Amino acid sequence: MNNKKELRPYLISLTVGMILVGIGLTTSFGYYSKLILMTGFGLACGEAVHALRLLYWKSPKRYEEYEAKKEEARINSIDERKQFLRMKSGHITYQIMVFVLLFLAWALALFRTDSWIIGMVFLLFVFQYVTGIIVFRVLEKRL
Repeated sequence: MNNKKELRPYLISLTVGMILVGIGLTTSFGYYSKLILMTGFGLACGEAVHALRLLYWKSPKRYEEYEAKKEEARINSIDERKQFLRMKSGHITYQIMVFVLLFLAWALALFRTDSWIIGMVFLLFVFQYVTGIIVFRVLEKRL
């Protein structure tokens, strides 16, 4: 059955999440036990929702609707206008995040937050800026 193969990654992640929940409940590392517990809970819940969604759309009652949805997604992935819109929205989001990170570093400095936190936010800005330049140069050479 094809559904079993499609469900396998979700079930593996769900199992890992449940194991993490068990580890988080049975250990007493204080903060880290809670961190492990919540990580496992988030992973398990997320994967359970994905598996249920897959089962919902793969049911025989919704097969035609699912196939139409897949075909529309395929068409949208090769549509030049949609590709341009995705690139443009990514570029605008990149520009907005540059200003958000700079403003956040400035606001944290005004509130006299620890310098390592301000430095971390500023390093995120630098990382995003440098990554944007590198990605642009790689794409420029490729296309």
